[in-house]
Amino acid sequence: MIRLYVDASLSENQQVGLNENQSHYVQKVMRLKYDDIIFLFNGKDGEWQARITHTGKKTTEVSLVSQQRLQSDKGNLCLLFSPLKPKRQEFLVEKATELGVSCLWPIRCERTSIPKVNLEKMRAQAVEAAEQCGRLDVPEIKDLTPLAHLLNNWAQEGMLLFGDETMTSPSLATITREPDQFYGFFVGPEGGFTLSERTLLKSHSRTCGVTLNPHILRAETAALVGISCLQLIKI
Repeated sequence: MIRLYVDASLSENQQVGLNENQSHYVQKVMRLKYDDIIFLFNGKDGEWQARITHTGKKTTEVSLVSQQRLQSDKGNLCLLFSPLKPKRQEFLVEKATELGVSCLWPIRCERTSIPKVNLEKMRAQAVEAAEQCGRLDVPEIKDLTPLAHLLNNWAQEGMLLFGDETMTSPSLATITREPDQFYGFFVGPEGGFTLSERTLLKSHSRTCGVTLNPHILRAETAALVGISCLQLIKI
């Protein structure tokens, strides 16, 4: 089953043109031809069965046949993390997308060692993961944001949980999560938060430190443990 994310609106009998990369994948990699079936989604209109109606050297056109799944509500769990080295970050983006996070938000901390983030690449990685895992949407990719700016502008209706590597905070397993409330889960950089950052986090009215494990976890491991638990402990 081939699923592709597109920007176009989707409705019955609509004609949709695939981009050059998608056309190459469909024709050259998967060897699909005229009248073959693929599936499209756009994060708004559910999932649609589509039939290939035209193939060109770098173009493919499809006609939408029928809606296969209705669009589901977007999730309400955002993963915040200090940027990682490329391979580890790609793994994190892929797995977090599979686990259903609604957004991915890189945060600059004092010990952040990666100064820049390729947001377009992150977006492409999230799209590919969504296509593979059966999601009907793609997580929002937010701009790299300094920690202080994040806390100054954190939405009052949401709760921000952060991994506390000092293990002095309550276990994440003790947290009660209301199903409709927006939550952020924040994993700090290698080396952890500085004392001033931890003080800043703990002083905010909408944050809560949590302990994940008696062992020291790598950032990507901590992130996946945290969001997996939060997806399971809704009331």
